[in-house]
Amino acid sequence: MIYLALYLRMMRAGMTEVWRTDYVLAARARGIPRRRIVLRHVARNALTPLVTMLGVQSAAMLGGSVVIESVFSIPGLGRLAQEAVAGRDTPLLLGIILISAVVVILINLVVDLAYALLDPRVGASEAQS
Repeated sequence: MIYLALYLRMMRAGMTEVWRTDYVLAARARGIPRRRIVLRHVARNALTPLVTMLGVQSAAMLGGSVVIESVFSIPGLGRLAQEAVAGRDTPLLLGIILISAVVVILINLVVDLAYALLDPRVGASEAQS
């Protein structure tokens, strides 16, 4: 919840930046309704940096779980990792690291797929390479 203001500020800055571009001006000149311009042209292009930040911060939250779970005595992977380090349980620690790595990779995959949905040029550039 603490990052909500940051997300909103990024979205607003992105929308004001995209609003000044030539294709939005051309869409306004063609008489397309404002709501359609905002949803179809402006918001889609302004969401790209926000999706990036959400992906990075969700992976960072996974790393912060060790501290939070230890301080508040919440059972979870973070606390289990701390207990594995304290008990020198290498196989358990390697399993936790593997699960964490897979989760981060899946988060990055979702972010990349969201890029392709938001900006069709991203998928087109990958197909041409």
